[in-house]
Amino acid sequence: MRRTGYLHLYGLNLVFDRVGRGPAVLLLAEEASLWPEELPQGYTFYLLDLPGHGRTGGPPMSPEELAEYVAGFVVMTNLGSPPILVRGLGEAVGEALAERGYAVFSGKDIGEGLRRALFF
Repeated sequence: MRRTGYLHLYGLNLVFDRVGRGPAVLLLAEEASLWPEELPQGYTFYLLDLPGHGRTGGPPMSPEELAEYVAGFVVMTNLGSPPILVRGLGEAVGEALAERGYAVFSGKDIGEGLRRALFF
């Protein structure tokens, strides 16, 4: 079951969904609804609506600016260093996050992305 959460960060209310139980994994696309409803068991998935997309308001931003919100989200939710699986616009944001040292993997195939993250 998806649970919706909100986090006020840099003047915006970021909207995210949380699904499952287990180690944290961040799924990053333009919006949470772009990920499948059924996700693998054994993880807590955080699905963020990026600023200006989905249920999160805000102006259009560059991938680098969006990466700042994602990094802030990770810190403010105390997720530590979760693997980040990306698709769509999340791929460009993921590149900016990888430059900052975050563990970023393709989310085109969630199972494969999780396997790569576990052996990283």
